[in-house]
Amino acid sequence: MHCEQEIAPHIDGQQIEYLGEINHAEKTELLGNAAITLFPINWQEPFGLVMIESMATGTPLIAMNLGSVPEVITHGETGFVCKNYAEMAAMIPLALELNRQTCRKHVENNFSVSQMVNGYEAVYRQTIKDRIKSNGRIHAAKIHF
Repeated sequence: MHCEQEIAPHIDGQQIEYLGEINHAEKTELLGNAAITLFPINWQEPFGLVMIESMATGTPLIAMNLGSVPEVITHGETGFVCKNYAEMAAMIPLALELNRQTCRKHVENNFSVSQMVNGYEAVYRQTIKDRIKSNGRIHAAKIHF
């Protein structure tokens, strides 16, 4: 799809406005003032920082069920995970009713720095336990940088 052919003709400066590249403060204001963030991806998104940024501002999401989307969005609470674009459109009225504080809390509880560190530590502990279980000891390796 070419932007000039498919999107540009619809930019009217009123309902549809092209903003170009924006800085962090502008992005926070844009997401925070949005009613919903639509995330119509068509690839296997490995994480989707846009989803976290949206929910951090209290804005619910409607996204395609690809990649990490179902791991990031709590369906029916912080947004909706959809099978196709028609379903995404149908979820808009429901998404408008979602609690913005729930979205924000979801990010605080699941995607904060401390949660990330706790998650890494849990993986490391499990890996160590698995190694000990499989061979009775841990083999240390010296890594040179």
